[in-house]
Amino acid sequence: MEVKMKIAIFTDTFLPQVNGVTNTLRRFGEYLKANHIDYIFVTPEQKSESDLPYNIEAFLSTPFFLYPECRLTFPNLIRLNKRLDAFGPDIIFTMTEFTMGLCGLNYGKTHNIPAVSNYSTNFSTILKSYKLGVLEKLTDKYLAWFHQEATRTVTPSVESEKILKKLGVLRTGIFGRGIDFDHFSRDKRSVQLRKELGLEGKLGLLYVGRLSPEKDLDVLRDAMQLLNHTYSDQIQLVITGEGPMENELKKTMPDNVVFTGYKRGQALAEIYASCDIFAFPSSFETFGNVVLEAFASGLPVVGVNMGGVKTLIDPGYNGFLVEPNDSEAFALALEKLIVGDIMRHQFGTRGRNYAKGKSWDAVFNTLLEDFATIIRDCEALPEPELNPYYQEENSIA
Repeated sequence: MEVKMKIAIFTDTFLPQVNGVTNTLRRFGEYLKANHIDYIFVTPEQKSESDLPYNIEAFLSTPFFLYPECRLTFPNLIRLNKRLDAFGPDIIFTMTEFTMGLCGLNYGKTHNIPAVSNYSTNFSTILKSYKLGVLEKLTDKYLAWFHQEATRTVTPSVESEKILKKLGVLRTGIFGRGIDFDHFSRDKRSVQLRKELGLEGKLGLLYVGRLSPEKDLDVLRDAMQLLNHTYSDQIQLVITGEGPMENELKKTMPDNVVFTGYKRGQALAEIYASCDIFAFPSSFETFGNVVLEAFASGLPVVGVNMGGVKTLIDPGYNGFLVEPNDSEAFALALEKLIVGDIMRHQFGTRGRNYAKGKSWDAVFNTLLEDFATIIRDCEALPEPELNPYYQEENSIA
């Protein structure tokens, strides 16, 4: 795609952190480089940032106490403005709403550059899961203000767009997510890995994601306990990820559960392909990248009828949807796939066919087309008028 524009991308979470935002940014960086589009990532400072193959301006940061993947950053505004002035962005893209997002929004406002914001984290759910619901109204007010200040707000799904509308954010669009279809593949199924994970002679159930309260992992734990009344010697749950609930889950999960820690790249693709059913109980997702990864790997998915996940799963076709926080219904949906060999394989094939049409290139082509339209529309607007005092003081007699 031949595009001439300069994009400044602001984010409060970046590689090597592993989450939906950083995965999207990694793919976006690769796309921008491959298409020779000028860009700069403005990010929190990371220990290994010098090893990352991207154009980065990073600033001192510390982990955010509720969500360590996001960081509170303390930018040197003089250095930041000097770098951005030299770069000369045509558009600002704020991937998150914390300090770096605010810096991007402010630079766009003060330099009359369009700023597109991204909404992809449901903070209300996070606050409730950490028993901080008293902060929900305040957070919603802030998010409403932040995104209303942007030229446009993009979000991964129609369901998350509905949340924005409720907040009064009306200038919205969809910025979906893609999948590396060749990377996630059934061909990467490994007999050796299945042996290491204790899956010999068993069906492998898989969860991939952060181990934290907002992911509703208590539902998965309770569902496993229910399933074990009948299928304890036939199933094994593989949990891939890390987070604040890890120690608790290791103590309370049944014996037929194995923890792998964070995995990425080839190792992650092999884990997906070496399991048989993807179990994703989270009601928090604005999209659900891991569902696409599971589909591409040929796995049927049991998910929750809420958020972005419900837009990916076609119940009775490539998986099942159950209502949030219903462990019994979640277990029953998993049981259908455990006992239904033909159904399990059919759903997996259909999911893979669905994922095939979700390439990152198509996602980013659409995003940049939207950026180009926004830039053109903003260029057509008249320059903002100076206030009378400024005009008088700076006029030439």
